[in-house]
Amino acid sequence: MSKPCRDGPKAAAETGYPGSGKIVIESIASHKPQDIEVTLRYLAKDPLYDHIKPLQVTPNFATTAHLSNVQLTPGPPEILHDVLDHFQDFSLDTHGFQYVHAPTDFSAWTSQSDLTSSYLSELDHVLRENVDGCDEILFYDLRTRHALPSGSRTSEGLSSNPFARQVHTDNTPSSALEKIQQLTGMKAEFLLRGRCRLINLWRPIKHPVFDCGLAVASGASLRAGDVRECDRRRADTGAYWDTMGVVQYRPGFEWYYLSNHSPDDIILFKNFDSDESLDAKICLHTAFDLPPESILANAPQRESIEVRALVFTFPPPSLGRLQPSAPLLPLIKPALKLDSGYEPDQLTSSLHSLAVRTDIDECTEVKDAELLLRKRRIRDLEQMVRDLAREGHDLRAQSAVQQGRIRDLEALVDRPVVSP
Repeated sequence: MSKPCRDGPKAAAETGYPGSGKIVIESIASHKPQDIEVTLRYLAKDPLYDHIKPLQVTPNFATTAHLSNVQLTPGPPEILHDVLDHFQDFSLDTHGFQYVHAPTDFSAWTSQSDLTSSYLSELDHVLRENVDGCDEILFYDLRTRHALPSGSRTSEGLSSNPFARQVHTDNTPSSALEKIQQLTGMKAEFLLRGRCRLINLWRPIKHPVFDCGLAVASGASLRAGDVRECDRRRADTGAYWDTMGVVQYRPGFEWYYLSNHSPDDIILFKNFDSDESLDAKICLHTAFDLPPESILANAPQRESIEVRALVFTFPPPSLGRLQPSAPLLPLIKPALKLDSGYEPDQLTSSLHSLAVRTDIDECTEVKDAELLLRKRRIRDLEQMVRDLAREGHDLRAQSAVQQGRIRDLEALVDRPVVSP
């Protein structure tokens, strides 16, 4: 069973990694929480963005960076607070992120078939154990990351991307709604009446993080206007892809990280939440370089995997006849999905990463959606019948009263007149 992560460094010390040395393992075992000062990269405060919308391309590799108008600049030194000894203090609803201790024996990180058949099942369990309201979960994207500035792709189509050293959110509300419609089709109208969340599940693989970690900002420290919408377009054609959020520096962001982040520990963080009552609807995040003096000479470079999930909480029956909680947007492009009969070129058509779906039986999906909608329609019709029955009973009662009055009047009319 998954539980809030509290023993990450200890677990890492006991596990080790291929090629690791005794010095590194002992250092992990003796590790203590440590806040650090780092410099993060933000969108530059350039007058250009007062007139032109920020634009990035996908994939955002070193060879495609010149196609973007996004200029990044280092902010002033900021403190990253180490969550090592108080994981339980953070939650998705309050902060936009939370840590979960979820050991795994999975190791086939470059195999698309193994990832979709085994690893995603583990993550489904992690979400249902640690996140309230998981009525339906749809994994739609996964990617690995490494230290090389240029991207690569496995023979099965899975991309490995460079670290995203830029304060950002993966989606904006508009692109989140687009994804929901693209990936759920006719079920979108029903699902949007409930709660919809985009949750990322991130963990290092093979060994702990020694050089480049993941920093997350508390959603409670965000202000209106902090996040700017940035278009993403395909590097090869320039066609619209989606929108992400970019951020310019200001004082006041509350940043956190987990020191010596172990492969046994997952961080969950939100990129969208339709619950308007929450302060933490999104989580700013970025890769960052650890201070050079803290990086051990024989430590390997970070590798990690990130999976993105749509998490739906169904609407209560009382909302069955209400309009969706968010507007339905026109589809920009078809959903990227895989099934058991995919062709190799279908996999490589996704430039950014491998798109994954777990509700792969499209026919079953349509039947399920129709069943949900028809059940609600049946309940509505049954209620209508009951209402009509009550109205009919009332009308019959009123009719009986009126008929009685008519008979009384007729009796008066037919009564013979007696002469005085």
